[in-house]
Amino acid sequence: MSDIALLDPTTAAAARLHHGVLELAGRLGHLLGDDHEAAGFLAALGEQAGPGPAGPHPIDRLAVGLGLTRAEIDVVLLAGAAEEHEGLASVLRGLHPGHLPVATCGLVAALAEAGLLHDAPDDPVEARLWARSQLTGALDLVLVQGHGPFAERGLILPEGLWTALRGDPGWPAGAREIDTGAIGPLGLRAEQLSAALVACANGVPVTVVVDGAGDPVGAAMRLTPLLAGGGANPVVLTVPALPTAAGRAITLAALARGTTPVLVADDLPDGVAALDGVPAPSVLVTSGPVRIGTTSRAVLPVRVPPPSRSQRRQLWARLTPDCPDAAEVVPPGCGVAVATELARDAATAALLSGTHVRQRDLRAALDIRGGDRTPAGVQRIRPVAGWDDLVLPEDRLTQLHEAVARVRAQDVVLGRWGFLADRPGRYGVRALFCGPPGTGKTLAGEVLAGAMGRDLLVVDLSRMTSKWIGETEKNLAEAFDAAERGDAVLLFDEADALFGKRTEVGDARDRYANLETAYLLSRLSWFDGVAVLATNLRHNVDPAFTRRLEFVVAFDPPDEEQRVLLWRRHLPATAPLAADVDLGLLALRYPVTGALIRNAAVAAAFLAAEAGTPIGAAQLAWAMRREYAKAGRAYPAISEESP
Repeated sequence: MSDIALLDPTTAAAARLHHGVLELAGRLGHLLGDDHEAAGFLAALGEQAGPGPAGPHPIDRLAVGLGLTRAEIDVVLLAGAAEEHEGLASVLRGLHPGHLPVATCGLVAALAEAGLLHDAPDDPVEARLWARSQLTGALDLVLVQGHGPFAERGLILPEGLWTALRGDPGWPAGAREIDTGAIGPLGLRAEQLSAALVACANGVPVTVVVDGAGDPVGAAMRLTPLLAGGGANPVVLTVPALPTAAGRAITLAALARGTTPVLVADDLPDGVAALDGVPAPSVLVTSGPVRIGTTSRAVLPVRVPPPSRSQRRQLWARLTPDCPDAAEVVPPGCGVAVATELARDAATAALLSGTHVRQRDLRAALDIRGGDRTPAGVQRIRPVAGWDDLVLPEDRLTQLHEAVARVRAQDVVLGRWGFLADRPGRYGVRALFCGPPGTGKTLAGEVLAGAMGRDLLVVDLSRMTSKWIGETEKNLAEAFDAAERGDAVLLFDEADALFGKRTEVGDARDRYANLETAYLLSRLSWFDGVAVLATNLRHNVDPAFTRRLEFVVAFDPPDEEQRVLLWRRHLPATAPLAADVDLGLLALRYPVTGALIRNAAVAAAFLAAEAGTPIGAAQLAWAMRREYAKAGRAYPAISEESP
C-alpha cells in the first residue's frame, strides 16, 4: 500500500534500519491478529519490508562489538520502533498499560512465545523465560524502565543510540564534535604512543587517559592525526560532564558509528570508570594528571606536552599564513585549541574588511576570547621595557643575555642535540635576582620577558598565600601551570617569603611551612618555563633552591657613573630642563638606587608643570628630599631652596 510509508530515508544506514523496523512491524501485526484495529496498518508496513541496502551498517558494528544475537537485534529494533513512524508510536501506546509510546517487556515475551523472535525456544513456557533472561541479563543494552510489574515495564535505548544507528548527525549527553582541521601532531611522535595507537587500531577495550598539560582540546587535536594514521577512526568530542550514563551512551554511539571517541570532559563525577561499559577503545583527555581510581579494564596513561616554541611557530604558520608574525602577537598560553579559534575569528574579520589577517585582528580576537586570562593572585604585564632601560654592570647584562640565549637555543641543544633527554623540567630556566630594593630586579624581569617575546606574570604573594592547609600550594600550582601554558616568565617578587629556609619543626605551623617549601622545591625543579625569584635578602633563601637555579644575578646599588645614566634615562629628551640642572652633580650628591631616581624625576616634573617652568635643580632637590624622607634616610647636608 503506497500510501503508508515511513519517513524518507536519506542514507543507506537509515534505509536499512527502516526495512528492519518494517519487517518487525509485520511480525507484530501477526501477533495481534486480524481482529486488532491496527492489524491492516501493520500488515501493510510488513509488506514493504525488504533486505535493505547492502554493505556495513551501524547495527552490524553494534552486533559485532557487543556480541548481539539476532533476537537481541530484534529487541533493539522494537525499542526504537516508535522513533520511525508516528503510527508505530500510536500502536505501542495503545498496547502499553500506561499509554506510553514504548514497547514493554510483556510484548517481547509475547513475541517470543508466538515464535516471532529469532532463535526463541519452541516451547511457549521456555520462550517466555528465555525472553525475560534476555532483558535482565544477556542483553545489557536495552534499558528497562518503570517500577510496576516486569511485564508492564518499558524498553528504551540509551540516549543517542538510535540516531547513530540511522547514521544521523549528533551525539548524546551534550557532546559536541570538534573539527581537528589540519593542525597536525605538532611534535608528537607515534613511537611515544605506540601501545595506545595499537590498542585503538585493533579495537582493544582499553581506556587511554591523556594528560593534556592544561590544553586538553588542543592535545586531542594533536593526537587524532596519529590515531588516524595508525588505523583508527578518531572523533574528538567535548562534553560538560561524563557520568557513567553519559560515558556509556557516547561510547555506544561511537561503536555504532565505527569511530574511536576522543573525549574531553570538564567534569568526571564517576572518574575513568565512566568508560568501562562498552568493549571498545576510548580516549579520555584531561587538563592534567587525574586519579585513575577503580576501573574494570586496562588503562594506558599518555602525556601530551605543550608544543615547543618552534612548533607553535609552525602552528601559526598554518593557521595564518598571511600574518607571519602572529606567533609574536598572540600569547602562546591560549593553547592549540584557542589558537585555532583566534585564527578563525581573525580570518573572518579580515574577510569582511577585504584584507589579509593583521596583528590587530588577532589582538581583537584575543581580547574577546580572553585568551590571556590569568589565575587569581597573578598580574600579567605586557613588556614594554627594553635593554636600553637597564643600567647594570656589563657582567650582569651578560648573564641576562645568556638567559635569553638559553631559551632561544633550546630546540637545538635539547631537541636536535639531545641534551638532558627525558629529564623533567629540562626546558625550564630558573634565575635568582638578589639585591637591595630599587636596583632594577623587577625591571630586569620585564626586560627578560620582552627579549624572549613573552608576557610577564608577577605573583602577588598577599593573594597567593592562605592560612588554609593546601590552599597556598593550590594557588602556586595554578600560577606555575599558567606560566607553562602561556609560555610566560613567572616572577616571584620578595621571593624569600615563599622560598625561605626550612626550620626545625617546633609546632604545626613550622611543619606546614616546610611542606610548602618542599612543594616549591619539587615544582620548580620540573618547571618547564622561565621563573625569576627576586629577593632583597639572598641569605634568607633556602640553599636547596639555589642548586636548582641556572642563573644568580646580583643587583648592586648603582655607582656614580651608572647614576648619571639613570638620571638621563628618567629625564626624557622631550622634557624641558633648566640650565642649572647638572646630571653629574645629581649623581654625585645622591647615592641612591634607580627607583628613587625615577620617583624624584617624575615628582620634579609635576612640580615644574604646576609652576609653568622648566624642570630645575631646586625642584629635583626638593623631590629627592621627599624620597630620602620616605626611605627613612638622612638627607645630605646641602643648601637648597624650596621650589
